[in-house]
Amino acid sequence: MKKSTLSFLFLALASQAFAQKTNTVLTGKLDNLPKDQWIYLSGFVNGQKDSVQQTEKGFRFDLDIPEGEGDFYIFQVGKMKASGEMNGAFIYLEKGKLNISSKTPMLKDAKYSGGKLADYYNLFQQRSKVTGLDALYDQFGEARKNKDQDQIATLRKEIDNKNAEQATLDKSFVLKHKNSPAIVYPMFFTLRNGDDLASLDELLQQASPQAKNNVPIKAIEHSIKTDKLTGIGRTALPFTQADTLGNKVSLADFQGKYVLVDFWASWCVPCRMENPNVVSAFQQYKNKNFTVLGISFDYPGQQKRWLDAIHSDHLNWPQLSDLKGWKNEVGVLYDIKSIPSNLLIDPNGVIIAKNLRGEHLDKKLAELLGTPVMDKNTLVIKGEIENPAKASWFNIRYTDAAGKKVADSTQIFNGVFSYLGKVQAPTQATGYFSDGKSGAPQSYEQYLQFYIEPGILQISGDASSPQEIVLSGLKTQDEFNTYNNLIKSEIATLKPLNESYNNKNNEYIALKKQGASEEALNAKLDELEKIKEDMSPMQQAIRDKQFSYIKKHPNSAVSAAQLRFFVSSVDLAELQSIYDQMGPEIRNSVNGQELAEEITKLKSGSPGSTATDFSGMDINGKPLKLSEYRGKYVILDFWASWCVPCRKGNPHLLQLYSKYKKKGFEIIGISDDDSNPKAWKKAVDQDRIGVWKHVLRGLKATPQGDFDKSEDRSEAYGIHTLPTKILIDPNGVIVGRYGGGGGSDDDLDAKLKSVFKF
Repeated sequence: MKKSTLSFLFLALASQAFAQKTNTVLTGKLDNLPKDQWIYLSGFVNGQKDSVQQTEKGFRFDLDIPEGEGDFYIFQVGKMKASGEMNGAFIYLEKGKLNISSKTPMLKDAKYSGGKLADYYNLFQQRSKVTGLDALYDQFGEARKNKDQDQIATLRKEIDNKNAEQATLDKSFVLKHKNSPAIVYPMFFTLRNGDDLASLDELLQQASPQAKNNVPIKAIEHSIKTDKLTGIGRTALPFTQADTLGNKVSLADFQGKYVLVDFWASWCVPCRMENPNVVSAFQQYKNKNFTVLGISFDYPGQQKRWLDAIHSDHLNWPQLSDLKGWKNEVGVLYDIKSIPSNLLIDPNGVIIAKNLRGEHLDKKLAELLGTPVMDKNTLVIKGEIENPAKASWFNIRYTDAAGKKVADSTQIFNGVFSYLGKVQAPTQATGYFSDGKSGAPQSYEQYLQFYIEPGILQISGDASSPQEIVLSGLKTQDEFNTYNNLIKSEIATLKPLNESYNNKNNEYIALKKQGASEEALNAKLDELEKIKEDMSPMQQAIRDKQFSYIKKHPNSAVSAAQLRFFVSSVDLAELQSIYDQMGPEIRNSVNGQELAEEITKLKSGSPGSTATDFSGMDINGKPLKLSEYRGKYVILDFWASWCVPCRKGNPHLLQLYSKYKKKGFEIIGISDDDSNPKAWKKAVDQDRIGVWKHVLRGLKATPQGDFDKSEDRSEAYGIHTLPTKILIDPNGVIVGRYGGGGGSDDDLDAKLKSVFKF
């Protein structure tokens, strides 16, 4: 019994002694380091971690690093900042001692001593270096900030040249110290390049076994060995892995196709930022013997996160994973050390390219497969935005290929997003950015108005300034950009006036809520009207430029859509002339059909047409029917209580009514106040126009939020602006239209004077 106890005690002591065995010691002292500050040491690859607090004597880390397992460690003071900055250093440790001391708390000011480990570090830091590289990186950062693409391209070339010079110097360093593990520093940090492994192989062939007996160099040698099996020109190694449903999928299943094997993960920010480019490539070339095969480096327990990312990013191709993170068996097989990463394999199973991203992927596929062939009616939107407002969703509204109204959204990931939809022809769309919680914006300025059609639309700019967002890549949207650029200067001039109008309007609403007097409300309305008068010349200039464009480009989807905003202010003959110049495709489009309907309605409300009869209850609850006024000249006055020009014109109408009513003249007011009958009746009383007949427009809201126009009297006469007046003769034929695409009040006066011979 005692012997057993003693044996157990001996084993415990032996185990404790073994656990405390160390052969590597890291010591040092950082002056002025706060007492509560922690110092961390963690293995770059092996994950080993330790932390201490500095005492008056300094700090100390004890490690046991077996022969051949020397590796890089992250030595760090305090926590890493959110920006990614840290007070730290990468140091190579193996059996030995290293001392780090600094006159400040900052490791950038530290000196390294203590033997060979310090020699390795100091040799690397003191090696020959090119000059001016840091300054170039600073300039590059400034150019990116200013979005100066020409300067970015120039600086990138200069940086690449400088890095090539540094690589030459570092190769000389390796050859000079080929018998020392000091070569791990340049090999790992500056020379390790997956595209030039043959050059690294040649370099390492000249290094001694002692210099290569460590983890970083062994990893590079493994990459070299794997590259000889999986490099460009080699036959791709076979693999099989489970898809999202657990079904086994093999690379061999895609024999005969071009396959992009895409290594990524849901947690990988650069991967998610690259996904819209892969989506675009897939949609363009999937019908040309090309596909994508996703290999995810997601971790155990992250299947939902993986599936959510697939759905959110529209990755509509086979997706595989064993959910082992960086130990994904396919990733290990191909020695994938960073993601995103990809291999392009030809129909014969030969690797023909690696790590193609963005435009380089598009260029390579175009070179191999020619002109893209997308599925019929497919729309792809690629977005890359600056996102100071931290918008998390892009929302879009449009009519799809089936004629169905679509209200959809897609998630924004680190400023990028992609969207897939179906649209048959050029169609107007509305978009906005949101946090997914606050709902749609209340301000017009927060919306994007643009065109979509089959193809690829690119969106870029600042999400907090939607009116300055750049949309490009689709023919119709590019034309819309041209259309909008015509009036840029006028829009800039109108901006402060619009802001002033909105402010005054908010003041009016506030006064109304406070129960302000009619005098105060009217004074505020006068202020609003004055701003509108100031805006009028610029608005007219805008309309003139826009209408001139439409007349010059009648057979255009943009013109067909924009012409709808002119139907109430353009002569019917001119409107018909523009429509007649449209081709069948434009006429048969949604906008073309709507335009044809508008012209038909406008004709029904224009001189020469028989007035559309209507009936209903008047303002006094009595039945009223237009046809009962045959034998008289009748003015249909389309107006509203909220329409300032309408209300200002009422005194003149009263004069006309008083002048001609005994000669067989009647007025029927048709008010656009269905949603507020009280305001209608109040306006009739205030303006003393109850002497003639009054009915409501007849536009009814439905429970679904739409409108029932079956009894809409304005629709029947093509009314889109107020005030508009229709003059009907005793036979029920329209003989005049004034306002809303017709003549002026002076023209109306002259007409009445003529018919009544007054």
